[in-house]
Amino acid sequence: MTIEQKKIDCEEAIRKMLEYLDNELEHHDHESLEEHLHSCRSCFSRMEFEKRLKEMVKTVPKEKVPDDLQERIRKITKSFQEK
Repeated sequence: MTIEQKKIDCEEAIRKMLEYLDNELEHHDHESLEEHLHSCRSCFSRMEFEKRLKEMVKTVPKEKVPDDLQERIRKITKSFQEK
C-alpha cells in the first residue's frame, strides 16, 4: 500500500463502485478499492453483481422515446431547475 493509498470501509467501497466499473476513479482510489475487494467477500460479490447488471443493461434494445413523453420530461426537468 502506497502513502497515498488509504484503507476504505464497505460504505466507501460501495459509493465508489460505479466509478470503478466505469474506470473513472483516481489511481490511488482505484488501488484502495481493489485492495478492499480482495479482502471483503461481501463487497466483491456486490461488485460482480453490478458488473453483470451493467453488461446486461448494455444488451437491452433501445427504443425511441415518444415525442410527447420527451416534452413532458423536459417540462418537469425545467420546473426542478427553476426551483
